[in-house]
Amino acid sequence: MKNLSMKRNSLIAGIIVAVFAIVCSVNQVQAQSTSTSVSINNGVHKYSHRSGSQRLSIEYDGEIKIADDDKSIESISRGGYLLIRKTSFGERREILAEPSSSGVSYEYRVGRRVQEWNQEAQEFLADVLLDVIRTTGIGAESRVERFFKKGRLNGVLGEVDNIRNDHIKHVYLKIMLDEYELNDQELVKLAQYVPSELDSDHYISEVFKDYSDKFLKNDATTNAFLGALRRMDSDHYVTQILTRALREDLNDDALIKVIEAADVMDSDHYKTNVLKEVLDRRDLSDKLVDAVIKASTEIDSDHYATLIISDALDRPNLSDEAFNNLMDAISRIDSDHYVTQTFQSMLRDRDVSDKVIEAILNRLEYMDSDHYRNVIISDLFERQSISSEHFTSLLNTVDDIDSDHYASQILMKVLRNNSLNDAQYDQVLRKVEDIDSDHYKVVIIKDVLGAKLTEKHLMSILDAAESIDSDYYKSEVLKNACNLVQDASDDVKSTFRTVARGIRSDTYYGRVARCID
Repeated sequence: MKNLSMKRNSLIAGIIVAVFAIVCSVNQVQAQSTSTSVSINNGVHKYSHRSGSQRLSIEYDGEIKIADDDKSIESISRGGYLLIRKTSFGERREILAEPSSSGVSYEYRVGRRVQEWNQEAQEFLADVLLDVIRTTGIGAESRVERFFKKGRLNGVLGEVDNIRNDHIKHVYLKIMLDEYELNDQELVKLAQYVPSELDSDHYISEVFKDYSDKFLKNDATTNAFLGALRRMDSDHYVTQILTRALREDLNDDALIKVIEAADVMDSDHYKTNVLKEVLDRRDLSDKLVDAVIKASTEIDSDHYATLIISDALDRPNLSDEAFNNLMDAISRIDSDHYVTQTFQSMLRDRDVSDKVIEAILNRLEYMDSDHYRNVIISDLFERQSISSEHFTSLLNTVDDIDSDHYASQILMKVLRNNSLNDAQYDQVLRKVEDIDSDHYKVVIIKDVLGAKLTEKHLMSILDAAESIDSDYYKSEVLKNACNLVQDASDDVKSTFRTVARGIRSDTYYGRVARCID
């Protein structure tokens, strides 16, 4: 009994596998045997659809008007024609319709033989014509007019439901939007209908992008319109629609909705394109600028976030809230390169407030690159008038720079500033003393010795020279200072001697001792 049961189970399993294989094979054959092709050349339209043993080929030129019952042809423009060829289970039937003095003339073929234009031929035309209409879009204008008159939006959508391809569906929808005014309720319904009925984002965008002004007129239609965009997969086509919408005279609420629609896109590239379009508008309120800046914080790419932030910085009179959000956006940028670009935009050709300097100082603390720290700090010292409080804070940021090379570059630039008071000059030289490398200390001191100096400056320089460990480097500095010291006061000479006595090597000491003795 056990063996019999096992055999029965094996047989059932085998049957299931066989049936599954047959079903898969049939589906594969059907998929492989279904194809559609479309071409347009010099005004001649050609359509071909094959599904299994069924094939429908259509070729036409000119303007063709269809009867209201969709079963016959009313007229064809001069020089035009319509050729319909249908093959079913090996039997081919064909109709060629052309204009004539009496209206339309027909040639009907079954296989290769011309047949009389009789009731059978007329029934074949009536049977196939609706499929031809829905496949090609022939007579779309008059049909949209007919359906709209009968049932307004619902009438047209009822016919669009029966059309298989998105191209023809979008043709009907655009004709309706072109020719007829829809009420708010209808616009809301249409906005919801388009992305649910059309699979192609390309054709969805073709419907929406040229008619955004119809939808962006009140909260209900705007919400429906922008809600429809969220159902689209392609950020490229959503961007096309939104940038086209931004050409309209939108109020603040509508623009906020556009920004929100851009915010949900995955692509930083396309999101940036839309936000930049918003910032390009001249009449932006503080509320809108702030909304764009907030949206930029959701951009993952430092490159694209910087583009938005830089554009926002170019706008005059940012509100405090917008500025704070701008600083928040900058704090989210990981790349020191892009942070530096942003700060340079803030410092370019403008008077910078203490608020800006404080924000920059706070961000400098988290930068890793000594190179970019050097760029920003140098820009601040060179271009801006810094308060005493911020001068000290900014100078203290040099302590966070690991590279003596970059630290020396900053300190040299600051010391060349003729507007430094004595206290500030001394502050900078105390930072020179903190540099580990005697080489860079000497580079800085030699550089400033070539400038016009007061006695206080010279005293501060000599104090800094005392911090040099190398007898060679210390003697080099003192030799460079020799001429200045000779003409200076006794206090300066006394300080010079004190520093010189710190040289341990008799050889190097002898080179500088003769300077003033």
